[in-house]
Amino acid sequence: MPRPSKYKTADDLINNCEIQDSLCFVWPAPPSGRLDSHGRYELPPVLAPASPLAVAMLTNSVSRILYITCRHVPASKRLVKWCTTAGCVNPYHHSETRKVVAERLKVSTKEGKAGRFSTELLPSQQHISHLLPTPEAIEAARPVELEVLKLLQESAMHSGVDGRGIPPALRIQKVVPWYVRKPIGIDITKPLLVMKGYKPPLTVEEEAARKAELDTEVEAFFGGDIFKQIEERKKRMLQKTVQEWDLPSN
Repeated sequence: MPRPSKYKTADDLINNCEIQDSLCFVWPAPPSGRLDSHGRYELPPVLAPASPLAVAMLTNSVSRILYITCRHVPASKRLVKWCTTAGCVNPYHHSETRKVVAERLKVSTKEGKAGRFSTELLPSQQHISHLLPTPEAIEAARPVELEVLKLLQESAMHSGVDGRGIPPALRIQKVVPWYVRKPIGIDITKPLLVMKGYKPPLTVEEEAARKAELDTEVEAFFGGDIFKQIEERKKRMLQKTVQEWDLPSN
């Protein structure tokens, strides 16, 4: 007699997670998992390849299964994880690549749905639709429990479609100002490295003095003796031409 399947729907997967900070769905690490240098498990959460849910979704990645059943079929070959929590499988802490997200927004604009995010199959997915999970299988595995739906709704409201709403403390690709990363004791008003030939930008006072200097040079050039000399030369050349013209020919 076959052993009953432990995971049949997205509800089962999310209920197996530990909810951290009301945001991250942390999948329990296997007892025999290997640790990396930070004490975290190296491999991403996966199901057994022969699991009925993995077979139906054509992947055994827990995060990708939840992305498919809770959001839509991704066009990216890989999902981008945006939070720093090890083992997090929250579908709203993952996104497609920026290129695919931009393509979805472009498709929405063409369809007259500007500002909305298209979750339909993209043109690049149409010719491989037979290799994607069937709509019936996806519908059968979607979450239906009220508590799970509330968790997903709150996560979607906080994170957004591409994870930009994740708090900076949890976001994996946050931009840290350079003065926060500076070593102690260094003057932050001066650059740490100066390239050869680099000229620092002028201050307001230096810019005003430079402009006044240029104005003086321009005025001296256009109103100076050089133009008087040019005019005098033109007059002499014209006078010489007239005199030569008036000379009697032999």
